[in-house]
Amino acid sequence: MSPGYDWGMAVHRSPRSAFPLRFENERTRELLRVIAERQHLSMNQLAEEMIERELQVMALGLESSLSRTIELLRSYRGQGRAEAWAEFADAEALPEPIAARRARPEEDPFGVARAFEVGA
Repeated sequence: MSPGYDWGMAVHRSPRSAFPLRFENERTRELLRVIAERQHLSMNQLAEEMIERELQVMALGLESSLSRTIELLRSYRGQGRAEAWAEFADAEALPEPIAARRARPEEDPFGVARAFEVGA
């Protein structure tokens, strides 16, 4: 959070930083102008206050989502780890699903060895 700002409205304006705002929808800009006039505010002040409110709402939503994620992670730790390792060990003791065999050098049904022969 920037110095001079609180989660409420801007309480102290520190040196300004510029942020050019381009509207994709001209109607949005026009509504901002009309509402700013009726509220006796500059368009910049109205836009900043509205953005601050929206960011607060989104920050609360993000905080809530992260809190839920942390709780899920906390509940996950340690549960089922011993069982998972036991299942892994049991599976490792099972016979291999594919039996391996040593290939004889003279067998090359797919021509792999020929592809790597020098001077071929």
